[in-house]
Amino acid sequence: MIDLFKYSNRNKIFGFIVQNIFKLDKKNLSKPFFFKKNINLEFNNDFFYNYIKNNKITKWSGQNPEEHYQSNHDLQKLNNLNKPIELLEQYLNTEIKENIFENSKIGRFKIKSLWFTIQKNNQGHSKHNHPKSLLSGVYYHQIDENNGGELEIFTNDKKIEYKPKKNDLIIFNSETFHSVKAYHGKNDRIAIAWDAIYTL
Repeated sequence: MIDLFKYSNRNKIFGFIVQNIFKLDKKNLSKPFFFKKNINLEFNNDFFYNYIKNNKITKWSGQNPEEHYQSNHDLQKLNNLNKPIELLEQYLNTEIKENIFENSKIGRFKIKSLWFTIQKNNQGHSKHNHPKSLLSGVYYHQIDENNGGELEIFTNDKKIEYKPKKNDLIIFNSETFHSVKAYHGKNDRIAIAWDAIYTL
């Protein structure tokens, strides 16, 4: 699997081919953007808690036990997640690709890493970004609406605050800084995060 933009940065000739023949301009990805869609990616709720039970290396963290959980970042390799990842990549390579690379039919977005977090008891996430990929996003599998857990997107001098709903999929370029405000719902907030690259 070739990361087109990573390789084009190392090889000037290949970089010329990517931009002028493949019609892929990375500048379209460096500009701040924000996509939102409500879509059912068909994750099985039992998967998350079975994963926690069967993976002793990962653990809950926080001031109190069982406040915040984050899985390993390689869940895209699991066969039982083939369907959700297929649905996600299908969306990335239709509507999202057309918005970013409208003149190119070459290449496709591919999920590079995927993980999930579970938050409860006033837990959030500090400001950060994902510089080693092109697209990043989060899918809200379970959340009590209007109970905190807002996603904050920082673009230039602006801050976009978004109140997530169940089955919302949020997509932004990976260099964009973002954070999550404290969540106060009764039910666990289960979110699936991912990074994507662009490949042949």
